[in-house]
Amino acid sequence: MAGKLGREVPDIRFDGTVSRCQPEGVTPKIDLSGTAFSDVDRTGYAASFIAYLDEAKGQFATVKSASYSLLRLRPNDKVLDVGCGTGDDVRKIAALVGANGMAVGVDKSESMIAEARRRAQGWDLPVQFQVGEAAQLPWQSNTFDACRADRLLQHVPDPRQVFNELLRVLKPGGRMVIVDRDWGMVALDSSDEVTTRVVLDRAAADIRNSWMGRKLHALFRMANLKEIRVETHCINISNLETADALLDLRTVAEHAIGAGEVPRQTVDTWLNDLSTRDRLGSFLATVTLFVVSGIRS
Repeated sequence: MAGKLGREVPDIRFDGTVSRCQPEGVTPKIDLSGTAFSDVDRTGYAASFIAYLDEAKGQFATVKSASYSLLRLRPNDKVLDVGCGTGDDVRKIAALVGANGMAVGVDKSESMIAEARRRAQGWDLPVQFQVGEAAQLPWQSNTFDACRADRLLQHVPDPRQVFNELLRVLKPGGRMVIVDRDWGMVALDSSDEVTTRVVLDRAAADIRNSWMGRKLHALFRMANLKEIRVETHCINISNLETADALLDLRTVAEHAIGAGEVPRQTVDTWLNDLSTRDRLGSFLATVTLFVVSGIRS
């Protein structure tokens, strides 16, 4: 899919219908909101998900860097990245562990793993990529020196099961780092507080585990990990295009219209206000991510 996902275009749902929150006669935007990331290959629009990840990685660069630091990587470490997507993080981790280490990426999506392998070609890095389910990892217990998952648990049916699998394949003394968003901690400045609340609440409701960020600490505590550290990172977004790419504002507004939660005319006025703020340089949205780390006993 060419271009940025935040472009002002209508969205196509998986049933083939087109929303009306955008002008006609332009390239459609695929609906990536809600549970879509739970099964990328099923949607038939893997290229759109790959394009989204490429755009999002720039916005989340500081969070990713923090997660690498918390892994406390050492030469020769064997590291697992679950839900690795296109493998960009795996390649960076591989560079940190050196030629005698190994960075392994696993993802449910065959399309993502194919792209990860393609991008790794020509790089002299110790990487491996494998298709697999996060809830049933295909490795023996106590295999990895460090495990990481980035914005994965918000999408899985059973976060605790996936967390326990990560813990199972982690060696005693190994480092665990999990990054996830908290959709209940999204802020958006607008002249219409009521419609903003409706749209942001709808966005959170469509995510399988929308409060995953704040719930990570309890998972680490209940698993008796040591040296638990909780970081929060607030990403400030100063333009509508990027906010729409990361929050699916127009798509989610269309969902709210379809659910009878807000009239279309009200949404049109709301979007016009956001566009005006964008044009005047006063647009602001924030996204909060949690980065939690610990050491297996």
